[in-house]
Amino acid sequence: MRMPSPLVRGLIGSCIVAAASLVTSVVPESSWVASLPIASELRSTLPGRMTGLTFMVAGLGLMVWAWLSVGRDVLAGVRHRITPLVIAWSAPLLLTPPLFSRDAWSYAAQGALVAKGFDPYAVGPGALSGHIVEAVDPMWMATPAPYGPVPLAYGGLMARLTMDPYLLMLAHRALALLGIVLIAWAVPRLATACRVDPRIATWLVVANPVLITHGLGAAHNDVLMLGVACAAFAVALTGHWGTAAVLAGAAAAVKLPGGLVVIAIAAVMSPLARPRPRIVSLAIAGVVAVVTLATVGELTGVGSGWLSALDVPGLVRSPLSIANLIGLGAAGVLGWLGEDTAAKQALQLVRLLGMLTAVGLIAVLGLRSSIHNAARAVGIALLAVVLLGPTAHDWYFVWCLPFLAVARPGRRLTTALIGVSTILTIAAPLNSSLRGAVIPILVTTSLVLVVAGTLLGRVHTIQPQVRGKGRTTIKEGTLLVDPIRTPTSGEIRAATSTIRS
Repeated sequence: MRMPSPLVRGLIGSCIVAAASLVTSVVPESSWVASLPIASELRSTLPGRMTGLTFMVAGLGLMVWAWLSVGRDVLAGVRHRITPLVIAWSAPLLLTPPLFSRDAWSYAAQGALVAKGFDPYAVGPGALSGHIVEAVDPMWMATPAPYGPVPLAYGGLMARLTMDPYLLMLAHRALALLGIVLIAWAVPRLATACRVDPRIATWLVVANPVLITHGLGAAHNDVLMLGVACAAFAVALTGHWGTAAVLAGAAAAVKLPGGLVVIAIAAVMSPLARPRPRIVSLAIAGVVAVVTLATVGELTGVGSGWLSALDVPGLVRSPLSIANLIGLGAAGVLGWLGEDTAAKQALQLVRLLGMLTAVGLIAVLGLRSSIHNAARAVGIALLAVVLLGPTAHDWYFVWCLPFLAVARPGRRLTTALIGVSTILTIAAPLNSSLRGAVIPILVTTSLVLVVAGTLLGRVHTIQPQVRGKGRTTIKEGTLLVDPIRTPTSGEIRAATSTIRS
């Protein structure tokens, strides 16, 4: 029997994920999903929920398997049309409940706050009542919004049209879809300028199941932030750095880390990384981005009060943050020794040190990165914010993915990106929606280990072995992509000129 094509496999997996979400996702009791005949019966019992989780992990496994199969061909030089794959794998998730996270319901409620005249940076969704807050995570009911003015103003506009939480969630998924479109537009252009095969970069980023499931499926506004940031870098490479800096400010107006793309914009403005011109470039691009950020806040009427709410995500003590792991470990040891006061302060102190370390690293990257490694610098800066910041969620990984994917990644980094993507996709159901549910956590963990372990066995063999020390080149239009040799400044200018044309 012939194996179905990767497109079909991924589509089947996506359909299974969509169907399973009707059972596993948290939804408002007033929504149409809550009253579906079969789904509602499965949701009401533990065996039913476990059945949904089982199918969810299986569907995610099919999606990852299909993605890895395409990657094996692409990395071997076989041509694949990536866009139809992304469309087919994404389409079943467009109307489903949010996957793995309840954040989209918070987005809907925060937009309703704006529509009703509340300050979302002063009060939480708990100020509202009715259907709009039925599915909001209780943890966030009393917390102000930590997001920029763009998603809140957009949410307020949509909430003036409808107060149906499901429709508002779909409106925010439309923003995530826009972010994916921007990423799909920018990544091939960035890859070409960075002398990387755009087909490989597009497969690694745009078709990545982490972006499709966590980004589009969960409707996180991180995807819009990332799309605008990638577009800013691509525009900067065409020579329009002023427009790029404005876009960087717009990315920060979605979520603040998006503004770190000014590192790449400054590198384009002063390619040789000399201290004085680089400081001037960073200052100019930074000022334009900050002015844009403040202007967006004023024009939308939302303001800049969100800056005081940036510590809200830190309420989650995520184990993905190195600062959290060290801080919690130190607090545990101090508590065991009877130093209760020091134990309470340990986590905050370690988090502060982590952020200071990240800021210092970002400063070094901003001053020392050249146009040749600007993409890598932005990727490392964003990764530092994730790993050293006060909290980290699995979907934060997509922040650095496009920039690292176009930064001439070697075999080890490419394998690492593929492996992390595989794990974070399969393990996605192990999120806060299972908080405290011991049996579902244990069963889902077992399923994840089996499926992820099987797929990870394929990762180390997905890339073709490099034989000998010969030079490999792939023709991309008028450019020769050499994955071994570092490009010269003349070649970078040639690559940039192709983007302009």
